Amino acid sequence: MTTIWIEKYRPINFTNIIGQDKNIKVLDEIISNGSLPHLLFYGKSGVGKTSTIMSLVNKLYGKNNTFMVMKLDASDDRGINTVREEIKGFADKMTPFNNGIKMIILDEADSMTYEAQFALRRIIEKYSDNTRFCLICNYENKIIPAIKVRCLNMRFNPIDKNIIISRIKNICDIEMIKYNDESLNTIAIIANGDLRKAINMLQSISMMNNTISSELCYDSTGIPSPELTNDILDVLNNKKIEYSEAYDYINIHIVSKGILISFLLHQITNIIIADVTKNINYPNILIDISNLECEVAISTFDDIYMAGLVAIFKKY
Repeated sequence: MTTIWIEKYRPINFTNIIGQDKNIKVLDEIISNGSLPHLLFYGKSGVGKTSTIMSLVNKLYGKNNTFMVMKLDASDDRGINTVREEIKGFADKMTPFNNGIKMIILDEADSMTYEAQFALRRIIEKYSDNTRFCLICNYENKIIPAIKVRCLNMRFNPIDKNIIISRIKNICDIEMIKYNDESLNTIAIIANGDLRKAINMLQSISMMNNTISSELCYDSTGIPSPELTNDILDVLNNKKIEYSEAYDYINIHIVSKGILISFLLHQITNIIIADVTKNINYPNILIDISNLECEVAISTFDDIYMAGLVAIFKKY
C-alpha cells in the first residue's frame, strides 16, 4: 500500500516544523516556563497548526498522551451533546497514574455551533485547574469572543514560497523524482502557502510521471496556466471579438478540458490585480467577478456561469 506523503513527512517535533518560527519560539518559552495557557491556533489549511500541537503534545506527554490527551474533529463532533458528554466526560475523568494537566484538542473548531461554543466556554472555566484546551481553526472570527479572550491566540501564516520549494525539493531527492526549478516553482505557486497541498500535489504527479513538469502540474490540478489565462483575458478584453466568439474560445480551452470556472476566476483575478491599469473598467469587473464567484460557490452549473463571465467583460 502506498504511504501518504503528508503523513510520512509530517513533523513530529518543533525542530521539524518549518515556516512558523515565531510561534514555535513562543511555545518553546511557554513550555520552559511551565505555564501553558489555553491555545487558539488559526490560519489557512496546510500551514502546520495540527502538526504544531501534536509536536507540543509529544514534548509534554511522550508515551502518556493516550491517557492525558483527547483529540476531536469538531467538524464531525460539533454539537452541544459532544461538548456536554465527551469533552466534559474527559475533563472530569480521573487519571490516577498521571497528576499533570490534561489537554483537549478541538480541530476545525470554527465548525462548532454557537450553542456548543457557549457550552464549551463554561467547561473551559470550570476545568482550568486540571485541563488545557487547544482550538484549531481556519477562521478565528467564527470563534465566539468569550472563548478567544480565554486563549492565547496564535496566527499561523501561509508558508513562504521559497520554504515550500526547499521542502518539496528535499522530498523529490528522497523519493528519486526528477524535476527542474520551474516545476517546483509552479507547485509552490499553485499551493499558495499550503505545504500540505504542495506535498499532496507532488505525490499525485509522481504517480503519473516520475519527471515533474510545469505543464503536468497545471493539467493534474485542473488549473489553467498563466499563459492560457492571459490569452483568455486578451480575448475577453478585445472589443472586436463578439460575445459568441469569446464564449466559444473559452469553451474550447476551459470547459472541454474539465477546468472548473472557480479556478479560472481565481487566476483571472490574480492577473487583474497584478496590473489593474490595463483596463479602466477593471474595478467594476472585479466587483462582478466577486459576485459571480459567490454564485459559483453554491452551484454546479459551470457552463451557465462561464457565459456570465464573458458577459461581464462584454458589457463594459
